[in-house]
Amino acid sequence: MVTDTVAESRSGALGAPGRAWRAIVWYVRGVTGESRYDAYVAHERAAHPDREPMAPREYWRCVYSEQDANPGARCC
Repeated sequence: MVTDTVAESRSGALGAPGRAWRAIVWYVRGVTGESRYDAYVAHERAAHPDREPMAPREYWRCVYSEQDANPGARCC
């Protein structure tokens, strides 16, 4: 059918920019560290299902205090 072909071509044409946008968002979240909290929550739910993960604010407070206490090899 003609309508099926049109719908397929539209979804294909709109799919590439959508995939590109999702890739950009994924990359930026990784660079800024925002995805670290999601990884923490996934780990906590898998490894420790009996306890509640920290809230984002509490998690970042712990991360930053750990960085301040143990600066390691970073520039600042």
